[in-house]
Amino acid sequence: MPKLFVFSNASVLRTTLLDEQDHPIYKIHTPKKLLHSTTTITRYSRPSSQEAESERDEEEMARIHWRYIQHSRLVLEGKIFTMSNMLERTGFCGRDRKFTAPDGLEYKWVMRRHSMKLVLNDTSDTVVVKFHEGSPGFFSPKRRSYLEIFPNGQHMIDIIVSTFVYLEWKRRESRR
Repeated sequence: MPKLFVFSNASVLRTTLLDEQDHPIYKIHTPKKLLHSTTTITRYSRPSSQEAESERDEEEMARIHWRYIQHSRLVLEGKIFTMSNMLERTGFCGRDRKFTAPDGLEYKWVMRRHSMKLVLNDTSDTVVVKFHEGSPGFFSPKRRSYLEIFPNGQHMIDIIVSTFVYLEWKRRESRR
C-alpha cells in the first residue's frame, strides 16, 4: 500500500510533510535568503501509543547546501554528495536525473513540466514515487501537493525526500 506524504503548504523549501493522519513526518526549512543558504530536512519519530503527539523526537536527516557557482551539496547520513555527481543527467536534453541507491539499484527521476516520478531505471520502468502537484482551486477543487511512495521505495524514504526537494526546486525554477 502506498504511503502519502502531504505538503503543509506549496513551498517545497519551507513545508512539513504530513502523513495521512496529518502527523508531521519531515520538516523542510530554508532561510529566506537562498543564495548560499542551507535547507535542513528534519525527520520526526513515530510516537509510541503511550506518547503524546507533542513528545515526538526530531532528528536532522539531511542538509542541502545551495550553491550557484559551485555545485550544490547534499549531506545525508554523514556523507557529503555533490548533487551534479550524485544525480547524473539523463534522458531528453538531460532533463531527467538518475542515481544509484544504497540498495545497489539505479533509479531515475523523470521530470516533466507539471509532474515528477521516480522509476526503477531498467527495462520495466517500475514506478517507485509519484508527485501529485496541488491545485490552488481556481478551475478545479483545491488540493495540496503530495508524494505517493509505493512499497518498492519505502526502504529508502530519506533519500527519496532529499533528492525530491532538490529536484523539485530546480524544476520549479526552470518553469519561471
